[in-house]
Parts: sequence; C-alpha cells; structure tokens
Amino acid sequence: MTARLRIPLTRLLHTDQPAARVVLAIVLSLLIHAVLLFGPVLIELEPAEIPLPPLVARLEPLPQAAPKPVPKPVPKPRPKLPAPASIQTEAAAEPTTAPVEALAQGVEEAPPAGEAPASEAIPATGKNTPPLPRHAQLTYIVYKGTDFAIGEARHRLEIDDDNGYTLRVDINTTGIASFFKTFEMTQRSSGTVSALGLRPDAFSEIRVTAKGNQAITAQFDWARRELAFSNGNHSMLPEQTQDILSFLYQFSQLPLNQPTLTLHISNGKKLESYELAIGGEEQLQTGIGRIRALPLHKIHAPGEEGLNIWLGLEYRLLPVKIQQMDKNGAIAGEMVISDIRVSDE
Repeated sequence: MTARLRIPLTRLLHTDQPAARVVLAIVLSLLIHAVLLFGPVLIELEPAEIPLPPLVARLEPLPQAAPKPVPKPVPKPRPKLPAPASIQTEAAAEPTTAPVEALAQGVEEAPPAGEAPASEAIPATGKNTPPLPRHAQLTYIVYKGTDFAIGEARHRLEIDDDNGYTLRVDINTTGIASFFKTFEMTQRSSGTVSALGLRPDAFSEIRVTAKGNQAITAQFDWARRELAFSNGNHSMLPEQTQDILSFLYQFSQLPLNQPTLTLHISNGKKLESYELAIGGEEQLQTGIGRIRALPLHKIHAPGEEGLNIWLGLEYRLLPVKIQQMDKNGAIAGEMVISDIRVSDE
C-alpha cells in the first residue's frame, strides 16, 4: 500500500524548513489563481478597444453617375471677311489650348473659318496684296500618305524692325512612328524683306536620322548674282529666286490672277525652275476647321515628283496644306495645318 503524506497547514505555516516553505508558496499561489479564475468578479477592467458592431454583409446597387451636362455651343458671329487685299490683323483671341510657345504680346489666334462668296477676287500684286505678318507660327500634322500621322512640323516667321526676316522649320516624328524611325529636320532661311517680298541671303538644312546627321547650305550673293552651295557647286542667281522654305511665304506678293506662275527655287543642293498651275478655290477640312483655300499644282513630266500647295484665302495666303507626290503619281506625304498664330506687333 502507498503511504499518504499528510502535513497539517498550521505545521507548514510554523515550520522553519526551506522545503516546507516552498510547498506552502505553491499551495497559496494555486489558491489565489483558483479564486481569480472561478470566483466572483471583484474588479472589472475597462476594455482596451471600443467594441465594434456585428459585421453584416449585404449587396447594394452602385450609385449611378450623374450624366455630364453637355455644354450648349455658343454661336459665334460669322465674321464678315473683307477681300484678301484688305485683310488686317485682328485683336488677340484667348487661345483654347496652350500654344507651343508665346510669340509676342497681341498674338492673333486663327479665327473660325467662315464662308465667303467664291466670286471674291484673288489678289494680284504689290500693294493690293495682304502684308506678311511680322510674327507667324504655323503648326502642321505630318502624314505618310494621307491617313497615317507620323510627326509634326512647326514653322516660325520673324520680321525685325530693320526688315530682316528669319524663317525656321522644325519637323520630327511623333507617336508610334518615333519608335520605328527617328527623324528630325531643321530648315532655316534668312534675308531681307523688300518691296517684292522675301529676298533670301542664306538657307540651311540639318537632318538627324539613325544613320547620322546631314547638313547642306546655300548662300545667295545678290551683288555677284551667284548662288553657292556647300557641296562646292555654283549657279547663276536669277532675280526673285527663293529657297525651298521662303517661297512658301512669297505667294502673297506674287500675281495669282493668272493660269500659271514660274519660280526659281533652290533646295540647298541645286537651282530648279517650278511652274505652278493656279487652280480654283477649294474647301479644305483641317485642324482649324473648314477653310477656303487656293490650290497650286506643280507641273511636272511623267516620272518626276510632284508638289501641291494650298493657300488660305482667309489667312493672308499662308500655306495651309502641302502635299508631295512620288514619281508614280501617288501621294507620298502631306502636311495639314492644325494651328495658325500671327501678329504684327
């Protein structure tokens, strides 16, 4: 039989043996924990966190977004356009989009295109033609063919107080086209403005491609009647010769009331003679709306490249569309105006 060890509690309380004291401490600790766990609640502590309400899951329909109010178009008064011979710069309009860069105080935004009778006279020459703006900035969308936009072209014309002019064109690929082919081109024409229009002194062109940079220049020596090219060639310099950039801004100073127009133009490599056929007024759909335009078509032999230009009848005869034709007669590419800003201040 197993003997049971019985030690009275009073004996444990009065004993001096260390072992007995340890047993007593254990017994008292057990009694205290039993009271706290199973006895009545004597002290109630506040909860450490605020109790949350019970979670209820339910599906509710999403609120429908209120339809955006469609602003009613504010009718703009149709401008009563004068004949091109008397076109003057109007006060500056607040641009609806931020311009590429500010030109000058008093920049004129292209007004909405209006419809004018097709019987309006085409400007002739000299003083009866619209003056060249002292500051002009034209932006074009560049297309490969007629539908695939591949880049942007920005034209900038500046005429200073001494009648010196600077024309600069920057063309570069944009969008998806820039991932497949990098192309940048800068053309610059400078000279003076005479009674007969632009008189270039120098022309330069820099092309930046994946294969490297290409640069060409042409110098117009009017005193010696000589045209010198950077490739070492020289040519005679006929009166009223233009470069490939300046001639686009020379039409307002030329007779356009005739079937054809002959111009001597240098592309920076050689001197060519262009014969342009002047057509009848057309309506063009552009980035600034539907506008009236005067078409000019380069007369060329079969197998030669072609060129078509449209001048804005309501925009000082500035070029609003330029189209290049390949040797097979197909449209190789074109530039269509998307923004026009001019100023005379």
